[in-house]
This record gives sequence, structure tokens and C-alpha cells, in this order.
Amino acid sequence: MTLREMFSDTERLAAELVEHLELGFIPTNEQLIRLVRVVPDGIDQRQVEDISVRNQAAELLKCDHFTQELFEKLDEYLKAIDQSVNQIITGK
Repeated sequence: MTLREMFSDTERLAAELVEHLELGFIPTNEQLIRLVRVVPDGIDQRQVEDISVRNQAAELLKCDHFTQELFEKLDEYLKAIDQSVNQIITGK
């Protein structure tokens, strides 16, 4: 790939990662936090089933796995860009 193509792909991956974090990972994490949050005394207690917590945790783990995949791809591109730029600078 050319350096220009690597920069374009890196920009696309970074945007995809930000979108995933904002629209997927963070909301899923917040849902799990709300689900397991301890309710103060005096407020109606709610029953939260174990299966609900497990399902929400599994969803968060799926989101985390996808986040890690995107991050690893982005990291690979950034390393390749670094190598290409170093080759240009050193003339090797």
C-alpha cells in the first residue's frame, strides 16, 4: 500500500473506532452499570435476574472484543506508517 492509502485507511479505522465507542461500547457499558447499580434505601427495589446481568455482560464483552479488533488493526496501520516514514527519512 502507498503511504497515502495507509493514512486514508487509518483515518477510516479511527473514525470507525470512535463511532463504535460512542454508539456501542459506552452505551452498553452504561446499561450494565444501571442494571447492577445498588438502589438507595427508600426507593422501590427492583428484581434483577441473573440472566439479565449475564446477557448484558456478554453483550459488553462482544463490544469489547470488536473494540480490541479495531484497535489492533489501527495499531498495525500506525506501525506500518511509522516504518514507511522512517524509511523515507533514512533513505533505506
